[in-house]
Amino acid sequence: MFTNMNTRTFVQWLAPIAAIVFVAGWILAIVAFIAVGDETCTTTTIPLAGAIETCTDTAAVSVILLMVVGFGATLGALFLLGLRHVLATMEAIEENTRRGSG
Repeated sequence: MFTNMNTRTFVQWLAPIAAIVFVAGWILAIVAFIAVGDETCTTTTIPLAGAIETCTDTAAVSVILLMVVGFGATLGALFLLGLRHVLATMEAIEENTRRGSG
C-alpha cells in the first residue's frame, strides 16, 4: 500500500491523520482528567486532637493535565495540517516547473 507513494498520496493522508491526532488527543485528555481528578479522604488519628479527616483534592492538577494534553493534541494536528499545506504547495511548484514556460 505504501510502496508506491508520491507526494500527492502523502498529502491526502495527512488530513485524516491530523483529525485522528486531534480527536484521540482530546479523548486521552478527558480520560486523564477523569482518572486524576478526584478527592480522596482518610481519617488520621492525632494524639492530642483525636481522629480528624484529611482530604487531598487533585482537581486543579486534572484541569492542568486536561489543558496541556489537549493543547498538545491541537498543536500536533495543526502541525500536520501545516505540513499538508506546505507539501501541496511544493508539489504544485514542482508540477509547474516540470511543465516549463512553453
